[in-house]
Amino acid sequence: MPDSQVLKAATLHSRRAGRPSAKESELKHEAMLEAALEEFARAGFHGASIRAIAENAGLSTRTLYNRYPDKAALFSACLETSSLQIQYQLTDKPGTLYEQLSHFARLMQARLNEDRHSRLARVIFREAASFPQLKDISKAQFQRFQLGPVVTILGAHGFAPEQVETLAESYVTMAFQKWQVRVIYNEAPLTAQEIDAQIDYATKLFLNGALPLRQG
Repeated sequence: MPDSQVLKAATLHSRRAGRPSAKESELKHEAMLEAALEEFARAGFHGASIRAIAENAGLSTRTLYNRYPDKAALFSACLETSSLQIQYQLTDKPGTLYEQLSHFARLMQARLNEDRHSRLARVIFREAASFPQLKDISKAQFQRFQLGPVVTILGAHGFAPEQVETLAESYVTMAFQKWQVRVIYNEAPLTAQEIDAQIDYATKLFLNGALPLRQG
Protein backbone atom coordinates (compact mmCIF):
# COMPACT_ATOMS: atom_id res chain seq x y z
CA MET A 1 0.00 0.00 0.00
CA PRO A 2 1.43 3.43 -0.92
CA ASP A 3 2.53 5.63 1.94
CA SER A 4 -0.28 8.14 1.23
CA GLN A 5 -2.90 5.42 1.54
CA VAL A 6 -1.32 4.11 4.74
CA LEU A 7 -1.41 7.61 6.21
CA LYS A 8 -5.03 8.10 5.12
CA ALA A 9 -6.08 4.78 6.64
CA ALA A 10 -4.22 5.55 9.87
CA THR A 11 -5.87 8.98 10.07
CA LEU A 12 -9.33 7.49 9.50
CA HIS A 13 -8.72 4.85 12.16
CA SER A 14 -7.51 7.52 14.57
CA ARG A 15 -10.67 9.56 14.04
CA ARG A 16 -12.85 6.52 14.59
CA ALA A 17 -10.95 5.48 17.70
CA GLY A 18 -10.55 9.00 19.08
CA ARG A 19 -12.95 11.51 20.52
CA PRO A 20 -16.62 11.18 19.51
CA SER A 21 -18.18 13.68 17.16
CA ALA A 22 -20.28 16.56 18.47
CA LYS A 23 -23.45 14.68 17.53
CA GLU A 24 -22.29 11.51 19.28
CA SER A 25 -21.44 13.51 22.41
CA GLU A 26 -24.86 15.15 22.34
CA LEU A 27 -26.60 11.79 22.05
CA LYS A 28 -24.55 10.37 24.92
CA HIS A 29 -25.41 13.37 27.07
CA GLU A 30 -29.12 13.00 26.27
CA ALA A 31 -28.95 9.30 27.18
CA MET A 32 -27.19 10.19 30.44
CA LEU A 33 -29.84 12.71 31.46
CA GLU A 34 -32.70 10.46 30.44
CA ALA A 35 -31.29 7.61 32.53
CA ALA A 36 -30.73 9.98 35.45
CA LEU A 37 -34.29 11.36 35.23
CA GLU A 38 -35.69 7.85 35.43
CA GLU A 39 -33.40 6.81 38.27
CA PHE A 40 -34.11 9.89 40.39
CA ALA A 41 -37.84 9.56 39.75
CA ARG A 42 -37.70 5.85 40.68
CA ALA A 43 -35.35 5.84 43.67
CA GLY A 44 -35.28 9.42 44.94
CA PHE A 45 -32.20 11.57 45.44
CA HIS A 46 -30.64 9.58 48.29
CA GLY A 47 -31.43 6.19 46.77
CA ALA A 48 -30.39 6.97 43.20
CA SER A 49 -27.36 5.01 42.03
CA ILE A 50 -24.76 6.72 39.87
CA ARG A 51 -23.57 3.31 38.73
CA ALA A 52 -27.09 2.36 37.64
CA ILE A 53 -27.49 5.64 35.77
CA ALA A 54 -24.21 5.10 33.92
CA GLU A 55 -25.06 1.50 33.06
CA ASN A 56 -28.55 2.41 31.80
CA ALA A 57 -27.04 5.16 29.66
CA GLY A 58 -24.40 2.81 28.26
CA LEU A 59 -21.58 4.84 29.78
CA SER A 60 -18.86 4.43 32.37
CA THR A 61 -19.19 6.09 35.76
CA ARG A 62 -15.96 7.93 34.94
CA THR A 63 -17.58 9.49 31.88
CA LEU A 64 -20.55 10.59 33.98
CA TYR A 65 -18.37 12.09 36.70
CA ASN A 66 -16.29 13.90 34.08
CA ARG A 67 -19.45 15.81 33.18
CA TYR A 68 -21.13 16.08 36.58
CA PRO A 69 -18.87 15.99 39.64
CA ASP A 70 -21.57 14.90 42.09
CA LYS A 71 -25.15 13.76 42.42
CA ALA A 72 -26.46 17.27 43.13
CA ALA A 73 -25.00 18.63 39.88
CA LEU A 74 -26.58 15.76 37.95
CA PHE A 75 -29.96 16.28 39.63
CA SER A 76 -29.79 20.00 38.81
CA ALA A 77 -29.16 19.16 35.15
CA CYS A 78 -32.12 16.78 35.19
CA LEU A 79 -34.44 19.47 36.53
CA GLU A 80 -33.10 21.88 33.93
CA THR A 81 -33.87 19.38 31.18
CA SER A 82 -37.31 18.65 32.60
CA SER A 83 -38.07 22.37 32.89
CA LEU A 84 -36.88 23.16 29.37
CA GLN A 85 -39.30 20.53 28.07
CA ILE A 86 -42.19 22.54 29.51
CA GLN A 87 -40.82 26.03 28.90
CA TYR A 88 -43.43 28.54 27.83
CA GLN A 89 -42.71 30.86 24.92
CA LEU A 90 -44.44 34.15 25.74
CA THR A 91 -43.82 35.73 22.37
CA ASP A 92 -45.95 33.07 20.65
CA LYS A 93 -49.12 33.84 22.60
CA PRO A 94 -50.53 37.36 22.33
CA GLY A 95 -53.83 38.07 24.03
CA THR A 96 -55.50 39.54 27.05
CA LEU A 97 -54.01 39.22 30.51
CA TYR A 98 -56.48 36.46 31.34
CA GLU A 99 -55.67 34.61 28.12
CA GLN A 100 -51.90 34.78 28.58
CA LEU A 101 -51.94 33.79 32.24
CA SER A 102 -54.40 30.95 31.80
CA HIS A 103 -52.64 29.62 28.71
CA PHE A 104 -49.29 29.57 30.48
CA ALA A 105 -50.79 27.93 33.58
CA ARG A 106 -52.66 25.26 31.60
CA LEU A 107 -49.59 24.34 29.59
CA MET A 108 -47.34 24.25 32.65
CA GLN A 109 -49.91 22.39 34.74
CA ALA A 110 -50.50 19.72 32.11
CA ARG A 111 -46.80 18.96 31.87
CA LEU A 112 -46.16 19.08 35.61
CA ASN A 113 -49.06 16.67 35.95
CA GLU A 114 -47.23 14.04 33.90
CA ASP A 115 -46.01 11.08 35.90
CA ARG A 116 -42.26 11.69 35.76
CA HIS A 117 -42.52 15.40 36.56
CA SER A 118 -44.78 14.61 39.51
CA ARG A 119 -42.37 11.95 40.78
CA LEU A 120 -39.45 14.37 40.58
CA ALA A 121 -41.45 16.98 42.49
CA ARG A 122 -42.25 14.36 45.12
CA VAL A 123 -38.53 13.65 45.52
CA ILE A 124 -37.94 17.34 46.27
CA PHE A 125 -40.83 17.63 48.71
CA ARG A 126 -39.74 14.53 50.62
CA GLU A 127 -35.96 14.92 50.67
CA ALA A 128 -35.23 18.66 50.65
CA ALA A 129 -35.08 18.75 54.47
CA SER A 130 -32.32 16.11 54.44
CA PHE A 131 -30.49 17.51 51.43
CA PRO A 132 -30.54 21.34 51.48
CA GLN A 133 -28.97 21.49 48.03
CA LEU A 134 -32.23 20.12 46.62
CA LYS A 135 -34.04 23.15 48.02
CA ASP A 136 -31.62 25.54 46.34
CA ILE A 137 -31.79 23.67 43.03
CA SER A 138 -35.59 23.50 42.96
CA LYS A 139 -35.96 27.15 44.03
CA ALA A 140 -33.78 28.31 41.14
CA GLN A 141 -35.83 26.24 38.68
CA PHE A 142 -39.09 27.51 40.16
CA GLN A 143 -38.02 31.13 39.82
CA ARG A 144 -36.85 30.68 36.24
CA PHE A 145 -39.58 28.54 34.73
CA GLN A 146 -42.71 29.22 36.79
CA LEU A 147 -42.32 32.69 38.25
CA GLY A 148 -40.32 34.10 35.35
CA PRO A 149 -43.01 33.82 32.65
CA VAL A 150 -45.70 35.24 34.98
CA VAL A 151 -43.45 38.17 35.91
CA THR A 152 -42.96 38.88 32.19
CA ILE A 153 -46.69 38.69 31.46
CA LEU A 154 -47.61 41.01 34.33
CA GLY A 155 -44.89 43.49 33.43
CA ALA A 156 -46.09 43.61 29.83
CA HIS A 157 -49.62 44.39 31.03
CA GLY A 158 -48.70 47.45 33.06
CA PHE A 159 -47.92 46.22 36.55
CA ALA A 160 -45.15 48.09 38.37
CA PRO A 161 -41.75 46.34 38.65
CA GLU A 162 -41.93 46.39 42.45
CA GLN A 163 -45.26 44.53 42.31
CA VAL A 164 -44.76 41.84 39.72
CA GLU A 165 -42.72 39.29 41.66
CA THR A 166 -45.06 39.23 44.66
CA LEU A 167 -48.09 39.07 42.38
CA ALA A 168 -46.48 36.31 40.31
CA GLU A 169 -45.83 34.23 43.44
CA SER A 170 -49.48 34.64 44.43
CA TYR A 171 -50.74 33.55 41.02
CA VAL A 172 -48.47 30.52 40.74
CA THR A 173 -49.45 29.41 44.26
CA MET A 174 -53.15 29.69 43.42
CA ALA A 175 -52.87 28.06 40.02
CA PHE A 176 -50.80 25.02 41.06
CA GLN A 177 -51.99 24.46 44.62
CA LYS A 178 -54.26 21.53 43.82
CA TRP A 179 -51.52 19.80 41.81
CA GLN A 180 -49.08 20.27 44.69
CA VAL A 181 -51.49 18.70 47.17
CA ARG A 182 -51.97 15.70 44.87
CA VAL A 183 -48.21 15.25 44.58
CA ILE A 184 -47.49 15.59 48.30
CA TYR A 185 -50.13 13.04 49.26
CA ASN A 186 -49.39 10.74 46.32
CA GLU A 187 -52.94 11.01 45.01
CA ALA A 188 -54.25 10.51 41.48
CA PRO A 189 -53.13 13.16 38.97
CA LEU A 190 -55.51 15.89 37.95
CA THR A 191 -57.76 15.23 35.01
CA ALA A 192 -57.86 17.60 32.05
CA GLN A 193 -61.24 18.85 33.25
CA GLU A 194 -59.89 19.47 36.75
CA ILE A 195 -56.93 21.40 35.35
CA ASP A 196 -59.20 23.60 33.24
CA ALA A 197 -61.51 24.31 36.16
CA GLN A 198 -58.65 25.04 38.57
CA ILE A 199 -56.83 27.38 36.19
CA ASP A 200 -60.01 29.26 35.23
CA TYR A 201 -60.98 29.73 38.87
CA ALA A 202 -57.48 30.72 40.02
CA THR A 203 -56.95 33.16 37.15
CA LYS A 204 -60.28 34.92 37.63
CA LEU A 205 -59.82 35.11 41.39
CA PHE A 206 -56.27 36.44 41.00
CA LEU A 207 -57.28 39.10 38.48
CA ASN A 208 -60.15 40.23 40.65
CA GLY A 209 -57.60 41.16 43.33
CA ALA A 210 -54.70 42.19 41.10
CA LEU A 211 -56.27 44.42 38.45
CA PRO A 212 -57.01 47.31 40.85
CA LEU A 213 -53.23 47.43 41.53
CA ARG A 214 -52.27 47.90 37.91
CA GLN A 215 -50.73 51.24 36.97
CA GLY A 216 -52.75 53.64 34.83
